[in-house]
Amino acid sequence: MRIVYTFISDIETVPEYTIHSVAMARKNNPSINIDFICKEHQSFFYDYGINWVKQDSLSDGELLQEFNKVCDFKRHGKPNTTYPSTSDFWHRTSERIFYLQEYVSRNNFTNVFHLENDVIMYYPAKETLPDTDRNKVSVIMMSNTHTTFAFCHIPTASKIENLCLSFIEMLSNIGEDNLRLHGGYDHISEMSLLNLALRNNIVRSFPIMPPEPSVFIYDPGSYGQYFGGTNNGHDAGFVDTTHYIGSAIVSNMPIKPTISNNKPMVGNHRIFNLHIHSKNLKDFVV
Repeated sequence: MRIVYTFISDIETVPEYTIHSVAMARKNNPSINIDFICKEHQSFFYDYGINWVKQDSLSDGELLQEFNKVCDFKRHGKPNTTYPSTSDFWHRTSERIFYLQEYVSRNNFTNVFHLENDVIMYYPAKETLPDTDRNKVSVIMMSNTHTTFAFCHIPTASKIENLCLSFIEMLSNIGEDNLRLHGGYDHISEMSLLNLALRNNIVRSFPIMPPEPSVFIYDPGSYGQYFGGTNNGHDAGFVDTTHYIGSAIVSNMPIKPTISNNKPMVGNHRIFNLHIHSKNLKDFVV
């Protein structure tokens, strides 16, 4: 078992808020390997026993190269935010899955958890294993058009290889424009590709709302937005009604996010992680 972070970029320094995510991951997982795939070594890696995986050492991956032949996303991320997105944002966020695939496949790792840099985990990764599936990659559904890789479980190398092959097939055989038109998307990104993979039963989702018979409830970003606001100027209490969770909150369903003993809850269910869209991770460290 291991945790792997990815920050695939030409930028040498990872965002400063990442240290809070890493600190919590290490606090709750004192003895497992934590790897970080990025351009350059970061000074805080020493403090938390993080194994740096050089981004360029994986760039010759076969599936990564195939993906870059067929991927030409036409829309970039949002430039006018607290942490502006670069013009190749959507390409890079999709590309990281292929870097991760190459790393997992080269080493034949099992039980790999992927975390984005703005995710805080409140419990040990091993405690989520009853909520995972040995036969599929587990991601987190957000809406009927978006599914997130922010917290993800990869049971074996072959499962993430299958996912990456499905991305390549969709982009090469159907194309971005047709995927967008027929899938109901305003643009194609890794979140819409993951959503298509979920629709086609290639991946499965962690539970996101009660009354799931699960150890935890998992946050695709909706609970994090409710507690911490967004990177686009929204304050705490914000809900996006296009999200399954946001819609449930405003519809007065039994979805009542709270903080109890400094940890997030929804009803009587523990929330395993918070995806802090505002990037104010320091406010949620315990």
